[in-house]
Amino acid sequence: MSEWPQIVGTAEELLEETRRSTGIEIVDTEAREPLTVLLDSYNRSAKFTPDGAVAKRSYVMRILRNRLRMLRDVAAHPEIHEIELRPPVIINALARTGSTKLQKTLVATGDFNWLPYWMVLNSASETGVPNEDTSSRIADVQAYADWFDTAAPDVKFGHPMLPFEPEEEAYVMNQSLLASSLAGFAHAPEYTEWLATQDEGRQFLYVRDTLKYLIWQGLADANKPFLLKCVKTVGLEKHMRHAYPSAHIVATHRNPVSVVPSASKLGLLFRSAFSDQQLDMSGRPARMAAAMNASLDYRAGHPDEQWLDINYERIRTETRTVVEDIYAFAGLQPTTATFANVERWETANPQNQHGRWDYAAEDFGFTDADIRQAFARYIQWVQTKGICAWD
Repeated sequence: MSEWPQIVGTAEELLEETRRSTGIEIVDTEAREPLTVLLDSYNRSAKFTPDGAVAKRSYVMRILRNRLRMLRDVAAHPEIHEIELRPPVIINALARTGSTKLQKTLVATGDFNWLPYWMVLNSASETGVPNEDTSSRIADVQAYADWFDTAAPDVKFGHPMLPFEPEEEAYVMNQSLLASSLAGFAHAPEYTEWLATQDEGRQFLYVRDTLKYLIWQGLADANKPFLLKCVKTVGLEKHMRHAYPSAHIVATHRNPVSVVPSASKLGLLFRSAFSDQQLDMSGRPARMAAAMNASLDYRAGHPDEQWLDINYERIRTETRTVVEDIYAFAGLQPTTATFANVERWETANPQNQHGRWDYAAEDFGFTDADIRQAFARYIQWVQTKGICAWD
């Protein structure tokens, strides 16, 4: 037994508790192995605070409840699998490249299905009946968001998490129990090592099936494409394409000298809600560059695929033309309302409205030169393509 607080209960005990609390007697056999590995890794390495251990257990239990409810509903309604999704628009980018700003801008158009924070954390129906009252699902996420804001108050300056704001599908990927983002808020190196031996494509298929399930619930419109955005998908494009063969992929690009320390700061703040341990971040440039290099390898191997590459500075200063480019790329037709909605959102959401976000590479055990060296291939590629011109 370690000297820090643990998540109480074995995988089998948590699964049994989930069956009791939901009243659903389905045995979630696919959860057993990944859940066992994840809990063991959390308890070995995350070094939770007392409140952090309780909160992380609650988070895991929410995942298990959502899994079980979805299993119940898909078993009762196999026609969910037959729902057709329009080709989604997917923002595929490293963290801190303007992807969230772009996501929220596109959400404001009103032309897409999108995923609010409450929905990615509580994607499954409680009753198994379409068009149910979702107030208890929302209230559960509001309580979690309130706790998180108290436990890690500086997160809101970099990435505020509010129940009705657009969020990443990474939280739905977490429900697959086969997602690297499960180690993003709590140190879990043993789980990450195990995950590398698994089929990482299953998390994309889980999200795809969840999108169909949301349409069945009445929470999305089958006539609109989904807008997806996740910073954990860079380098996993093979799996993305398998799940969404006709997806329109938009890549955002920003100088990694700014990206890596900003992402490092946010990552540490996320984890600070659950643990006060000090982590060695010196390897962060190499890890992020490896993901980007894998993405470049994929693109080199699939030269006929069309991607839309967008410079971060354009996202900041050329909103209308960026939206026009994305609509043209995805074969969508904007309306007068599209741009009026974008203008209203931009006016109501100025940059740094929650406060300034300051960072420096040296704060995390590396230098700007380390970042440039790690990202040398990517920097050359971006400049050769004429996407950006960084100093």
